[in-house]
Amino acid sequence: MEGNQLINKLNSLFSWVTKLAYVNGLWMLFSLVGFIVVGFFPATVAMMTICRKWLNGESEIPIFKTFVKTYKSALISSNLLGWILAGVGVLLYINFLVLQANTGQINVVTISAYYLFLFFFLITVSHALPVFVYYRVSFFSCIRNAFIMGLLNVHLSIAIIISQSAFFYLMFSYPSTAVFFLGSILSVIQMWLALLSFKRIDKKALKNKSVEAIV
Repeated sequence: MEGNQLINKLNSLFSWVTKLAYVNGLWMLFSLVGFIVVGFFPATVAMMTICRKWLNGESEIPIFKTFVKTYKSALISSNLLGWILAGVGVLLYINFLVLQANTGQINVVTISAYYLFLFFFLITVSHALPVFVYYRVSFFSCIRNAFIMGLLNVHLSIAIIISQSAFFYLMFSYPSTAVFFLGSILSVIQMWLALLSFKRIDKKALKNKSVEAIV
């Protein structure tokens, strides 16, 4: 009996490892199909959509069919969202270089304003793609909701940023492993923490509705 349980657990583990590697492979393939510039963000959205379904208990979904369908439907909207955020990130990095080069000439207020905006940007980015995947709202609604949810659950936003950064560093310390699991495991981590954030917001909304009903 114990031997059968161990075999079942090992089979389950192998199955999930295979699924993660498969989705990661699709992510890289479809990113290349779009020459990275056009393919990266819809492929990432498709991968995160599958990870969301897994986390919601849908473990037997048709992976390839779901991936391709999501990739096609998100082709334009995900690129709009992704490249605007990437553009803002590049501008922030350029401003950081300018601040570094002129440290003694820039006042404290300007520096503080920069880091405050950077903080708001990071918590928005931490929730932006999960919000897009989960709610499929317009660009402005996605940014607004990502900012609000990221701010209301700032501890989860920070957890996303730290865990993503740590795992990214770990994977690139072992490049052969990154080829098979980098994107898929990063997506699972981000979606799992973001779903916790969404559930907290939903609970607060239900609680407020209950209080209003009583009043």
